[in-house]
Amino acid sequence: MEKNVYLGTKSANKKKAFKGVWLIIAFAIIFIVIVLRYAQSNEHRIISRSLPEREEAYSVAKDFLRDEFQSGQHISFPDDGFSYGKKTDSVYVIKASYEQSLDGGDSKKGDFSVTMRFKGGNIDDKSSWDVLSINKE
Repeated sequence: MEKNVYLGTKSANKKKAFKGVWLIIAFAIIFIVIVLRYAQSNEHRIISRSLPEREEAYSVAKDFLRDEFQSGQHISFPDDGFSYGKKTDSVYVIKASYEQSLDGGDSKKGDFSVTMRFKGGNIDDKSSWDVLSINKE
């Protein structure tokens, strides 16, 4: 009789152990899925990532150039491209063209060069950059 009781409790304990193992495996799979989703997401930017890409530096340079003109003046940037260079690890030189809308519907085309230094932080934030020079031609 004692043998049947022992086997019954052993069987019940075995079932509980398997449920625990399956529960741990389920939590591990959920954790892995969450980590992979986060790692693949482009929306979450890590502030301490590497230096800015060329397109990001160009975007900030355009913002600095817009600040140089009086408010109310419309500045556009043609899609003819831009040139990009790096003097040191964090100093960028951006050269491109712009088009300024003048009174009377006329427009003026010009070229610009912005030399700026990335200080670190959020790449899209202008306070993370120092403007070393802006030249308009």
